[in-house]
Formats: sequence, C-alpha cells, structure tokens
Amino acid sequence: MYEQVTASIQKLGSFNPEQVSQILSRLKHRVVKKDECLIKEGQVCQSFFFINQGLFRHYIVKDDGEDAILNLFMPGEWAFEYKSFMSQQPSEGIIQAFVDGEVFVLSAWDFHELVKISDGFFKLGHIMELTVRNQDYQSNRLTPEQKYEQLLASKPEMVQYFPLKYIASYLGMTPETLSRIRRKLNS
Repeated sequence: MYEQVTASIQKLGSFNPEQVSQILSRLKHRVVKKDECLIKEGQVCQSFFFINQGLFRHYIVKDDGEDAILNLFMPGEWAFEYKSFMSQQPSEGIIQAFVDGEVFVLSAWDFHELVKISDGFFKLGHIMELTVRNQDYQSNRLTPEQKYEQLLASKPEMVQYFPLKYIASYLGMTPETLSRIRRKLNS
C-alpha cells in the first residue's frame, strides 16, 4: 500500500528507514470518489496529497464560467494548492477527482512537526517544487507545439487518461489548436 509513496519520498531526498517510517506514520489514507474535491474554492489548503490511485484536476473557474486547468495529477504525484498553502489564504483553485482514487494526506502541521524532529525533513519541501514545475506548460515562452511535444516527452500517458479539452486548457491553448498540432504531428 505504501510502495509508491515510499518511492516518491525517497526521490525527494535520502531518508533512512526510520525517517521514512516517521513520514509514513503521519500520512492519512483517504478514498476519494469521482468529482469529490480535495480542495474547494474558498477553502485554505493545509495539506499535501500524494496521489496513490486515480486522476485529479486542479482548476479555477474563470469569470465567464469556464474552467481553466492549472494542473493534472496522476498516480505517483503530489498535489496541493500552492498559493493557498503558502499564504494560508482561501484557495481560488479546486482540486477535484476525475475518477475514483485514493490519496495519502500529509498535513502542514505534521510536516512542521517532522521538521522540528530533524532538519533533514526539510527535503520534503521539494514537493512544492515538483508541483510548481508541473505548471511550466502554461508559460508563454514555448509555442503551443513545443508545449505539446514537451508534454508527450515527459508525461505521454496523460494524453491517454484525460480528455483533450483538459489537456488543451492545461497547455494554455484551445482544443482546436491542440487538434491541429496533433494532426500535424501524426501526419
């Protein structure tokens, strides 16, 4: 049950077996049903979520009522609402299950308690870097084609699991633009 999260923790930094055990003992297992939210708009994010099973989308609702995808999470990834977590202000974003899944929850309180035990647990802060790095696709420094090619190189399975309208929004383009790029690359 803890294999994936243990592997992820070890990628964040070199933790000895006792430290891994201390982290695992603080994780709370949670089963999440499709469309259930880990974080809702207006709620303060006070936890990190390790996606053990399932798919999750992180989005905001724009003024026109349309969803804008900020991030898409798959098994083996950490999710949280960065701005809300860092500022401890109400979230503008929503993290919602796209399918049934399960997560392990590490609360901010438990994170801080671990850091009090040992400075070595600061390495867990890399969770934040990984999550923010996932949002690089929305930068304007890449062309739409480059964004899609980068996604295919780093997370090809994402295209199999999520609807193309989510992928397009995540990459900061219209579904029509994504369709043109896919046709061009497949020809």
